[in-house]
Amino acid sequence: MVLRPLTNGSFSGTQTLVCKSRIIGGVLITADSTNAAAVTIQNTDGSGKYALQISTKVPLWLAGPFALENTETAYVSVSGTGALAQIYEWVE
Repeated sequence: MVLRPLTNGSFSGTQTLVCKSRIIGGVLITADSTNAAAVTIQNTDGSGKYALQISTKVPLWLAGPFALENTETAYVSVSGTGALAQIYEWVE
C-alpha cells in the first residue's frame, strides 16, 4: 500500500479533493478527547454517496480502502471543536 497525501497538512471545514485513483487510502483524525470530531467523505458534493462517515472523541488513523463511486472528486467535511483531518489517496 502506497499512500499520497491529498491535503496539505491537517484541515478543518470543507474541501473538494481530486483523487485520481478513486480510492481513499487513509484518514488521520485529530480530536481533543472531549468534543466529537465528525468526518465525512462523499462522492462529488455534499449530496453524494458516502465513502466514509465517522464521529469520534479520540484521535484515529483509519486505513482504507474507501472507494469513491464513479468519480475522482471527493467532498470532505471535518467539523467539531478541535477537529482536524488529513486525507490520503491509495496509489498502489
